[in-house]
Amino acid sequence: MLYSSGRLRPHVYPYFPLIMPVDQPFHVYREQLSSQYHGIALWNPNPVKRLYDCGHVSIGDVGYLCDGDFIRMFNVTLPWDDPSNQKLGKPEEYKTLDRGRFVNARDGEIPQTEYNSSHVSKVENAGNVHAETPDETKGQTYKCRTRSCGALLSLPHGGHREDVIHAKAFEYYIRDHVVDWFTWAQNNKLGVERMEDLILVTGCTLVTSWAAAAFDNYTKPVDATSISLHAQKFDCGGAQFLWSNVRGNVEYHNSQFDLNNEKREPLPRNQCVFIRGFRAKRTFFRTKYLRAAAEPLPDDPNNRQDDEIQATQVPDVLKYRDPLIGILDYIAEVRPPGHDCSFLMYSAIPKEMC
Repeated sequence: MLYSSGRLRPHVYPYFPLIMPVDQPFHVYREQLSSQYHGIALWNPNPVKRLYDCGHVSIGDVGYLCDGDFIRMFNVTLPWDDPSNQKLGKPEEYKTLDRGRFVNARDGEIPQTEYNSSHVSKVENAGNVHAETPDETKGQTYKCRTRSCGALLSLPHGGHREDVIHAKAFEYYIRDHVVDWFTWAQNNKLGVERMEDLILVTGCTLVTSWAAAAFDNYTKPVDATSISLHAQKFDCGGAQFLWSNVRGNVEYHNSQFDLNNEKREPLPRNQCVFIRGFRAKRTFFRTKYLRAAAEPLPDDPNNRQDDEIQATQVPDVLKYRDPLIGILDYIAEVRPPGHDCSFLMYSAIPKEMC
């Protein structure tokens, strides 16, 4: 477009976010704080009562997310008929994932730390006119950018991280068994709507105490969405949290600690703040990539792309994906029985971009 003088007139495009946030705090928290390295952030790290004999999320657990909780169905490193695998119903018989061979894990200690999403930042409390008591001035204030969402996780005692070494074994295992797991979950009315909702855990981060907050400054934008947090630590691994100076739409909660407990015995690390693992879904056709070659290449014996089930790490790695692929997936799924979809079998998208 040109001005009357002949100069180019710049185009001005209104800003629309690519993903509209949702107002449930567990969704905001998970979307904002999850990462490929740390894993899926759980809004409710407490283990669901009566689902864990060992007391916490473990490598080999199969389950799904529900309103910020991880619901464990069973653990595939244990025999299928193990009593701990029958909390939600007796699973179908399966071949146990060899614990001695494949569940060797690397682990490490996490020091006292905090995690916050990119739109959440610290601000100084000096001269805070909103503080109503002296204790409220002790805390650290966190502010979320206008028209944004954010999340915060505080770990005053750090935690413990554990991940399997033989991750490929878990990837192949979920491919071979996820259909049976999904059928079992539906037969037991567990509310698992999609196969890809199921997660096979390959790693987790366990802590003794935590504090979490979810900021939603998008649905009800104000000048400042903020909150202050002060943590009093105890040698047993517990902590007492004080939230204050809440401004805007912020949901927050924390682990509980009994101040009247005179023994103050060390607390167990049974609070799971991050999980890592694999999902799997059914692919209705496999995309083939057209690549030039001087001569035919031999088949790769380890190539499992012909499998009908595709496994991906969680959280999924963000990468380029042609929007047309999603449309073709849908066409293949809803096509009439017997309809020829061979024309959908090829894609010229460079493999390096996928």
